[in-house]
Amino acid sequence: MHGGMTPVGPAHPAFKHGRHSKFLPARLAGRYQEAIDDPHLLELRSEIALLDVRIADVVQRVDTGESGKLWSELKSAMEGFLAELTKRNADRMREPLQRMEHLIDQGTHDTAVWDELGRLLDQRRKLVESERKRLVEMHQMLTTEEAMTLLAAVVDTIRRHVVDRGALAAISADLTRLVTHTASSSVE
Repeated sequence: MHGGMTPVGPAHPAFKHGRHSKFLPARLAGRYQEAIDDPHLLELRSEIALLDVRIADVVQRVDTGESGKLWSELKSAMEGFLAELTKRNADRMREPLQRMEHLIDQGTHDTAVWDELGRLLDQRRKLVESERKRLVEMHQMLTTEEAMTLLAAVVDTIRRHVVDRGALAAISADLTRLVTHTASSSVE
């Protein structure tokens, strides 16, 4: 009655993302679950290695001739063309003209390969930086076991140095509340 059906999924204004949505296409559900279950999901080493292989492949495609050689050949072909042009020999102008076209194509191809190489190197730099950040962050976090070991060492140190039973009870109650609150927050 108000102008049509209510939009669902990505068309709905309140739709946030597809990660936790019942609107994920069935054909993607298996891959999505594999990604969720992948313990190495955030690692970028294989992407960096793949990019390194691609960079090596692109470098091999770059013409091994010097750019100066290409320009010299192009100048020579142009001189041949101009010589035939002044003689008004149209048949003999065709060969240097075709050579110039080939050399220009070769130079354009080399430039395109170098442009692609620049993009790949920039992409690699970004991936390496992301992986480096991930590794640094991973080493800055404590596992649950490490946190519990640290907490046990702190409690042991407090017990050895605090002799007042009332203070020990208050510290113990505070630590229990802290651990209970942290555990319930991580469940949510």
